[in-house]
Amino acid sequence: MNFIYRIFEELFPIFPFLKSKNNILNKISNENEITSKSQRYKELGSDSLNIRIKEEHERAIKIDEKTFKFTLGLSISLTVLAAASGSFVKFSPNSPFSMYISIICGVASIYMLAAGITALGAIKTLATYGYGTDHLLNKMKIGDSYLVEALYAQELMNIIRQLRNEAAYQCLRNGFLMLFLALSLAVFMLGNPSETSASTKTNIEDVSKKRAAADLKNKILVSGEKIDNK
Repeated sequence: MNFIYRIFEELFPIFPFLKSKNNILNKISNENEITSKSQRYKELGSDSLNIRIKEEHERAIKIDEKTFKFTLGLSISLTVLAAASGSFVKFSPNSPFSMYISIICGVASIYMLAAGITALGAIKTLATYGYGTDHLLNKMKIGDSYLVEALYAQELMNIIRQLRNEAAYQCLRNGFLMLFLALSLAVFMLGNPSETSASTKTNIEDVSKKRAAADLKNKILVSGEKIDNK
């Protein structure tokens, strides 16, 4: 069962990402779970907790920048390339494979657009914990108990960012593989024009034979009707 889910996750990474994101947000909204899971962080001490919170803030910025700049830019470039590859089919020899190449290019474009849309999620501002005036006030009043909860919540938010980056990468990878398959088929068609021409010629001959047989059958029927009328 885990193997099947893993395959599904690789083929459709957006859906597992959305599911995981929803589960994490539910955990963050559950104060009891945040309190119970973050208690072990108290062993770090106030100084280490403050350092760790700042590190998580910096990590959040780096993940968002990576997701937005690199993944979005690359997905746009490959989307254009996939569209160009689809138009390339028009110049390829007539072959039954042309339809399949067009479909594969379409799937590649969908994957790459999904990667770009996922990467655009980095623009959306996620909740930040351990930051602002309330953070300073709560740190003074509550102390380490507040800091450990803020650190744990911020780590969960960064997991969402990491999963989003991974989902965008997986979509981009799948799109690139589909595009590679389409281009490989197109190159194979161009490298073997005799085979594609032969298959096309065979199809044309089959159609011609069927039409000739139908015409002959119609002539026989017409002749038979004339004889009957006489």
